[in-house]
Amino acid sequence: MTLDVRSATILLECVRKGSLGRAATALNLTQPAVSRSLKILEEGFGVPLFERNTRGVALTPYGEALLPYAELVVSELASARDVIQQMRGASRGVVRVGGVASVVGGIVMAAICDMRQNHPDISFQVTEGLEDSVLEALKSGDLDIAVSSEPYVGDAISLAAPDILFDTVYVYAGAHHPLTQQRSVTIADIATRDWALPPIGSPVGKEWLKRFHNHALEPKMPLIVSRSVQVIKTAVQSADILCWLPLPTVQAEVRREEMVRIPVAELEWRRTFRVYRRRKGLLTPSAAALLHYIRSVGKRASKGT
Repeated sequence: MTLDVRSATILLECVRKGSLGRAATALNLTQPAVSRSLKILEEGFGVPLFERNTRGVALTPYGEALLPYAELVVSELASARDVIQQMRGASRGVVRVGGVASVVGGIVMAAICDMRQNHPDISFQVTEGLEDSVLEALKSGDLDIAVSSEPYVGDAISLAAPDILFDTVYVYAGAHHPLTQQRSVTIADIATRDWALPPIGSPVGKEWLKRFHNHALEPKMPLIVSRSVQVIKTAVQSADILCWLPLPTVQAEVRREEMVRIPVAELEWRRTFRVYRRRKGLLTPSAAALLHYIRSVGKRASKGT
């Protein structure tokens, strides 16, 4: 059974609208045509994809399993159109790029600024998130390229370039935190302090916990858990709370002396990043150009220039 673009589009619209009738109206089709398309899909896969009731339709577990593939089919067609239009010069181009906050605020934004000098007609959709959510967005077709510190090997994603990018994560506190007045701070000192961190199950959270366990310490679990860097920084500046963030995400606060780095050698983490793309399909010319600029900025950073 082949999932074609028309069937995938109809399936997605039925999910969005929750009704065959409303989906038909949105797609400018008749309801019988939508019903026939879904029936052909269900017969082809040999399973029911939707539950029908008086209120509309809802995905079955089989439909839930098929949904990400339908999203990818539609997304890849949009990418293919974008490639053709850009090659013909009929489109100004949009690049969809994602990464963790430090990379987005540092390397990616520097690359975009460089690229804008030579490609002022290109626009950018930038997504900031933790590694797991960024890679999922790439797999689903919501991003063209993603920068992640999470090593990834899979059928859906491959390396977009061989380059390795870097940043370093440090412990930070608000300017009035008691530890800022302490001459020497050990990992045992900070194990009992309050923290604001990403979820413990995230790559950063796992690494944070591992570093304490490596020294036979059980740290106090985070007081505040958030995927938002801004929420974490606000918490640190508002109370006696520590955080563990990369320098690019807090440079402005450090310059304004609103946050202070707490030197703890055991919690200085130099991270490596790679740029990823979907294994299938082509990068648009605009996305390929941004990849070139990201690699250029990364090389300059590694040389300290």
